[in-house]
Amino acid sequence: MNNESMVYLTKVFSDLQAKSCPLMTEITANAANFNQQLTFFDDCDCNNGCGCGCGCGCGCNTNNIEIDEDANFAIETTEVIVSDFDLVCPQELDACNVTVDGMPVDEVDFFNERYMAGTNDLMTRISDCTCMERGLPTKGYLLICNAGPWKAKLTIAVTGTVFGCGGSRRFKLCMTTKNEVYVNIPGTSTFAASSICLPCTTGGIAPVINFSFGAEGSLLNPCLTTDPCGQCNLMLTGCLVVEPEVDVQVTRQTLFRTSAETVNVPCDDIAKCRTCGDGNGNTIAVTNKCCGAERDQDNDCDHDHDCRHEESSCGCCGGSSSSNQNRGRGISCQFNGYNGCNF
Repeated sequence: MNNESMVYLTKVFSDLQAKSCPLMTEITANAANFNQQLTFFDDCDCNNGCGCGCGCGCGCNTNNIEIDEDANFAIETTEVIVSDFDLVCPQELDACNVTVDGMPVDEVDFFNERYMAGTNDLMTRISDCTCMERGLPTKGYLLICNAGPWKAKLTIAVTGTVFGCGGSRRFKLCMTTKNEVYVNIPGTSTFAASSICLPCTTGGIAPVINFSFGAEGSLLNPCLTTDPCGQCNLMLTGCLVVEPEVDVQVTRQTLFRTSAETVNVPCDDIAKCRTCGDGNGNTIAVTNKCCGAERDQDNDCDHDHDCRHEESSCGCCGGSSSSNQNRGRGISCQFNGYNGCNF
C-alpha cells in the first residue's frame, strides 16, 4: 500500500525581531489604577514599642513601624514587566505603514492581537526571478513606520527599606495594573528588518507577513510615598521608559509530501444510509461512485443471483436466508421498483 500523501501545511520562512527607539512618559501608580501588595521580608523588630498605625496588615501585628505620611522609602531596585503592549487603535495601522523594499503591502488585518499583512500583489513586483528559478525565497527590507500611540499593562516590583517610628524594615512592593486599565504611552515608533525572506506565490497562495508588538520597560527616578487619597495605600511616581519591539513571521501555506496512513473516520451523514427512504415514502437514490479501494467482497452481492427486481428482498440476493442476510448488510439502499433495501 502506498502511504505517500500530499498536504498543505503552514511553513515559516522568516522569524525575527526588531526594536525601535525608547519612548518616555511620566507615570503615577496608585490605588486607583494599580493593585498593590506590600511585603516585609526581614524579621520584625519588636523592641521599639511602636505598633502598626494603619491597621490593615501592612506589617507584623505588634511592635512594628508605622506606614504613614512620615514614612520614608529608600528604593534599591525596580523592575518593570510589560505584559501587554499594543497600539491604542490597531485599525489605524494600514497598508501604507507597512512596506517591503519601499512598496506597501496589499492590506493589513488585525485579529486576536496579531497583525497580518497580505502580499499577493506585492510579490508580483518584488519577487526576484533568479530566486524563483532556484526555488528560493526573495530577501526584502521590511519597514513598519508611524506606529503609535501605545497602551500597556505593567507589573512594577520595587524593593528597598522603609524608615519610620524610630525603626526600619526591608520591603518589596508589587504593583499591577487593574483589569480594563491601561497605561497610555504617547509617541510613535518605526521598526526596520533588513532581511525577511518572502517565498514566491504558488498555486495562487501568497506569503503572509504576521507581526505583533511587545516592549521592554524600566523606571527612572522612582519615588515612593504614601497616597494622601487613601489610608495604607502607596503612590509610585517616576519616568516610564519602554523600548517597543516587533516579532515578525513570514508564513505560507506550502504543499508537503508526507508518508502517512489515513485514519478511517466515519462520515458525518452516514446515518442516512441506514434507512430505506426518507420517511415520507420517497426513496434515496444511491449509486456506486466510490473512489479508490473497492468495497469488501464479503459484502458484495453474488452477481450470479441478481435480485434487484424482487419486490420483497431485504437481504442480499437470497430471500430470507440468514447467511445471505449476513452477507448483505452493506450500508446502501437499492431501488427495486419499491422501497427495497439490501441491509
